[in-house]
Amino acid sequence: MKKSSKKNVDIFVILFIALSLLIANMAMASADDAESKVKQVFEQIESSLTNLKTTNQFTKSNIRDELNKSLLPEVNIKFFSSKVLSKNLQKVPEELREEFSSELSKQLINTYSNMLSKYDNEKITIGQGSLSKSGKIAMVNVTIVGESATNKAVVKLLKSNEDVWQFFDIVVEGISLLDSKQAEINSSFNKLGAEGTLQRIKELNIRSINAS
Repeated sequence: MKKSSKKNVDIFVILFIALSLLIANMAMASADDAESKVKQVFEQIESSLTNLKTTNQFTKSNIRDELNKSLLPEVNIKFFSSKVLSKNLQKVPEELREEFSSELSKQLINTYSNMLSKYDNEKITIGQGSLSKSGKIAMVNVTIVGESATNKAVVKLLKSNEDVWQFFDIVVEGISLLDSKQAEINSSFNKLGAEGTLQRIKELNIRSINAS
């Protein structure tokens, strides 16, 4: 009887180890997928910026066009918008929610184009990725190396129901783009409400386009 019991314990130990290794391998593969997605998108962005520089077309307007093609399709706009709106989402009438998402996505691209307008042939290197406990969020390290300075960033991605990694935030030198936008929206909602905030975002987007 004791021998049979020991054999059962051994089987359970073997099964536990095998399951742990399987989960670890799946997590590693998933983190690698997130890294590959970030590398693919940033290589495309870097190539576009270099091309704009060499052809003397390096303007915010052209940068925005490139980002609309290479970055925007990879962003989970619905998740980004809901996180930015946060507690204010319930204050947004149903008929305005899609418009909010659209204008926030424009603001996201405008913010990136403003940041990247300072690009001066820095080398963008994609580092190691890590997963949240749920395995639904990945954080991928990015290093931007210039002649006089090196900046570090962390790109955050969300895994969709179709197992596709999508961008939703970037943290540059400890400052989260999503958190910054959320603070702006909170302040605006307190002063202007839902419709006033939407109008303000539209005006900022138009102003950013006109300044290109």
